[in-house]
Amino acid sequence: MKTLSSVIVILIALLAAAPLALPDETGMFQTVKAKSFDKEKFVFPDDIRGGRLNVLFLAMSADQDNGEYQQGALLEWYDALDQRGVFSPEVVGYHFPVISGVPFFIKGVISGAISESYEGRIAPDHGAVLFIKDLEGFAAAARLPLDNRPTIVIASAEVRPLRTFKGEVSPEGVAEIADAIEELLTE
Repeated sequence: MKTLSSVIVILIALLAAAPLALPDETGMFQTVKAKSFDKEKFVFPDDIRGGRLNVLFLAMSADQDNGEYQQGALLEWYDALDQRGVFSPEVVGYHFPVISGVPFFIKGVISGAISESYEGRIAPDHGAVLFIKDLEGFAAAARLPLDNRPTIVIASAEVRPLRTFKGEVSPEGVAEIADAIEELLTE
């Protein structure tokens, strides 16, 4: 019995660390009014202007510590995918920390602090903090699991989710996402 429980614990740990590609059955994103990191009006997802594909890096969390962890992990994903050469005029990356339950009077402070962490790493018009009322509803509308892990969504030019990946950055995960992008570009 002890061996079985040890095997189960190891399997759970491996699954938590591995990137997870989720089924292609996806929904639609809710519309959210925001300000991009360059302080311009931005309507998510309408103002996403990638070429054929958009790669959305979504940090969705109900608590600050996990949100900061996801944000850092998603920047690592972005850097690894950029080094792999996946971004081009046809494939554009966007970053969106998604936060719920924030009083209106501190949204500017939060946006400013978050945008500073992206400074020099992404184009300032390719990211915004999405302040929403219902985090579970936002995730459910796009059929995204809300599980405290970094979320990467490959979306069409019309910003319809096509593929979803979750988890920590790894060489295997980078290859999996790069392969998915290549496959989607050939369709």
